[in-house]
Amino acid sequence: MTTHTTATGPATRVTIPFTEYRALTLDAAAWRLLATSPHVAELLAEWIEWDRRRTARETSNAVSAAADWRAIAAAPTYAELDRRRAVATRVALTPSQIRAQAAASWARVDAWIATREAA
Repeated sequence: MTTHTTATGPATRVTIPFTEYRALTLDAAAWRLLATSPHVAELLAEWIEWDRRRTARETSNAVSAAADWRAIAAAPTYAELDRRRAVATRVALTPSQIRAQAAASWARVDAWIATREAA
């Protein structure tokens, strides 16, 4: 039998059989050997990289979920606005046609105001 006294707290004596003590020391030696293994170091490095990428992916997904991508995608870029301005969507009007349209528009406004005042 082997006796071990803990250093913390009240003095407590724990008695274990020698075979169990030997198994524990062999297990501890195996863990120390495993920790110094280059294969374990490589596996740990791979796991750390995997965890870093997983964290980056989750963070990226959270940021993407927070943004309203439909609204962002619906807003035209400056290049798109420039392209739209360069394309003629209707026949160009002469200055006299533009004046006639403006006069007709103001006439509709004046008629609308007159109907609101009459009511």
